[in-house]
Amino acid sequence: MARTYPAFKFLRSGEDYSFLKNSLPGDNFWERLKYAPLGDKNYLSIGGEIKSEFQLLRNEDWKKGNNDAALFQRFMLHTDWHFGDKVRLFGQLKSGHALGRKGPPFYLNDDALDLHQFFLGLRLWHSTLELGRRELYYGPQRLISPREGTNVRQSFDGARWILQETNLSLDLFFYAYNPQRVGVFDNKINTDQLLWGAYFVWNVPGRQGLNFDFYYLGADNEHPRFEEGSRQERRHSFGVRHWGVKGRFKYNNEAVFQTGTFGEGNINAWTASTEMSFTLPGKSKPTPGLKAEIISGDDDPNDGDLHTFNPLFPRGGYFGLLSLIGPANLMDVHPSLGFSFGEQWSLDLDWDFFWRHKLEDGIYFPSGRLNLPGSGSKERFIGHQPGVQLGFAVNRFFELEASYFRFFPGGFIQEVTEGEQFSQAAISFKFKF
Repeated sequence: MARTYPAFKFLRSGEDYSFLKNSLPGDNFWERLKYAPLGDKNYLSIGGEIKSEFQLLRNEDWKKGNNDAALFQRFMLHTDWHFGDKVRLFGQLKSGHALGRKGPPFYLNDDALDLHQFFLGLRLWHSTLELGRRELYYGPQRLISPREGTNVRQSFDGARWILQETNLSLDLFFYAYNPQRVGVFDNKINTDQLLWGAYFVWNVPGRQGLNFDFYYLGADNEHPRFEEGSRQERRHSFGVRHWGVKGRFKYNNEAVFQTGTFGEGNINAWTASTEMSFTLPGKSKPTPGLKAEIISGDDDPNDGDLHTFNPLFPRGGYFGLLSLIGPANLMDVHPSLGFSFGEQWSLDLDWDFFWRHKLEDGIYFPSGRLNLPGSGSKERFIGHQPGVQLGFAVNRFFELEASYFRFFPGGFIQEVTEGEQFSQAAISFKFKF
């Protein structure tokens, strides 16, 4: 009987191939790569990824004739050393390039070669202590993410302690954001942006599909950029999330309140979001969905206090692959429709509509940095963005995807930019092992 292998995980450090321990030597090359014995209790696992994506962009940044074409390439290689069942050492290299892209190298697209992850894990009773550089991923990645969606992913330097029990888990952590530079092994430990906190997950016993997250996140940033200006920012985020799957219905509700200091001023910001989908009967598994959120903005750029929500370190391409709009000073409604054709084909259609929450504030990138200032505009509607993505899983190692997104500018974009329709067409290939 052919062996069934688990799917590759979003965080490659979360994969466990110890089940291959009893495989006969020489069963196949892939098994020897994923479980190479180093004595009776120790083993080495090797993996990696190659991704190539070709993009065509038209009227980028809503500027007429600002067209571009580029090939984005990403290479990642990791080793996972296990010494008994108590000690592990995980390391990962990364290399990213944007070939043919206009302008100088950019940290979201380019990083010639660097150490992306390198951490020591120690198993202690029902808990794990991790020390070093690693990717972080919590909840739906609204606030902390490896930033998949950009060509170069992000990681953090620090430590965390993870307590895992039946139906609950608790993470305590302190990290420094590792800023990406475009050269060779030049991503140094940096304390300009700090992140600390606690994240608690409760899977309610006896209530299948009912889950809660409660969390506190502290962040310190020396060089933020808001409509209000750029000053030392220390922000505290208190969040709750209600999520789960019940039959064909999937839901995710989240609310976050932020307080802290911005220079000599105070921070008071918030967000509330809801997301739901329902899979209908049928061979193609049609799944209509709806997302909606409101994210606070600032009502006076000159009073010293800040009311703009900071998404901290969210996923890349927060509202689609165009990566034009980020979760700050925003209201959006996002219907979608997904299909799955067997085990290999998928089709996703979506349409996102954006408004500014406060007219006195601008719009922001997914990173939380200011994209376009409000410029005194009284226009609230930013625009709308339809998109389509077609995916084909050749097998567990190879994936192909084609996508098209188009942004139709609303009154605000038309007033503060040239107001051209911005579009992106892309085709990508991904190989994992």
